[in-house]
Amino acid sequence: MTRKIMNGLFVLLLAGSLQPVAAQNSKATYQNPLPVRLGDPFVLSANGRYYMYGTGGADKGFAAYSSTDVVNWKPEGQVYFHNNKNGWTDPTAAWNGAYWAPEVYERQGKYYLFYSAQWKVNPAKETENFRIGVAVADQPTGPFIDLADRPIFDPGYPIIDANVLFDKSGKVYLYYSRCCYKHPVKSEVADWAKARGWFKEIEESWV
Repeated sequence: MTRKIMNGLFVLLLAGSLQPVAAQNSKATYQNPLPVRLGDPFVLSANGRYYMYGTGGADKGFAAYSSTDVVNWKPEGQVYFHNNKNGWTDPTAAWNGAYWAPEVYERQGKYYLFYSAQWKVNPAKETENFRIGVAVADQPTGPFIDLADRPIFDPGYPIIDANVLFDKSGKVYLYYSRCCYKHPVKSEVADWAKARGWFKEIEESWV
């Protein structure tokens, strides 16, 4: 009988100790999904604020949102326009020009926007003619102007999804994906997944 009473008291004490934690966890400070219509989001911390960029939410270009708490986001409008003075993209190409996956980095007071889009130089009339460009602005909200009237480089095949690493050595590395169009990756894992109908072709990352 004594053991049963002690076990009962232990259960009551344990339940009582958990109540404050449960109550505390029930007070959420945010709710998913955020009321922001963007794909491929990228967040930059600058000047005491956060700036979010992504695919969509703009007319043939890119928009931005700002926040002080990463919970409540203020629309900053369109920050990159395809028809800036150095614009090199083709907004009439497939996927409305494919303005995808922007990322913004701050270096020495300037803001650099790396992104993917369809290149207007397309003599072979390829469906996927994606290249990577970079535009610069004096502030995170733009306006961003392309550094040149062409992509950063032309490897001879479509590429997307730029990521930049600023190494401590001072070197800067650009990572990107080679599109799957006409270029399926060959590997045992790819064959295994393809046999199960999970994909037709897979993209390949390059540096």
